[in-house]
Amino acid sequence: MPGHETGDALRAQLKALLDQRNAVEAQVALHSARLEASAAGTAGALVDEEGYPRADVDVATIRSDRHAIITLTNDHKAMTQQMEILLHRLHALPSNPAAPRASAAPALSVPPIAGAHRQPQAGAGHASLANGSSTHGPAGPATAPAQPFAVVDEVTAGSPAAEAGMQLGDQLCSFAGVTRHSANTLQAVAAALQASEGRAVQTTVLRRGIAVELLLTPRPWSGRGLLGCHLQPL
Repeated sequence: MPGHETGDALRAQLKALLDQRNAVEAQVALHSARLEASAAGTAGALVDEEGYPRADVDVATIRSDRHAIITLTNDHKAMTQQMEILLHRLHALPSNPAAPRASAAPALSVPPIAGAHRQPQAGAGHASLANGSSTHGPAGPATAPAQPFAVVDEVTAGSPAAEAGMQLGDQLCSFAGVTRHSANTLQAVAAALQASEGRAVQTTVLRRGIAVELLLTPRPWSGRGLLGCHLQPL
């Protein structure tokens, strides 16, 4: 029961979770480095122009690494949420003299995972595709945790999604007003996508614990669909 917990016990749990999260970040860095060393990278296509698996890359290993990054990112998010819960419980302890120390404990504002691929600095970033290019600027992390409903498990290089800054493992929190509280979320995203062709759409993703704002412009391009990414429901 939280009422019987001590500050030292909660801080020990926080430290253990921080160590686990650091280990997850190290694993993500290893998978990311291996992907970046391959010809396909973290988001490149795994099929050739005729639709056959590329002969110049190890498709199975790349898919395994990409899947591992998504899984580890979900683990990182869960650990961060548990740390937030423990930190709130630590603050809620009666007459807690260690509260100032708790405020310095790990971390409601979560840094990007070490070794992440082209992360924007200082937390969340902004991207625009109004002219077919993307720009990123610094911004503070969101004060309230975003609530994702789908994860990006594929981003095709050169696609509108890639040019706007979307990355493998991004967790979709909102798209054109569609959130996890919307009915039939993926169908609602598909409908909003078709209705927004040629217009910039405000999009929020959760990237390694940090909310990132993007502007996605659905449009025809050389590949399939209007964005060139694939979503997997959470």
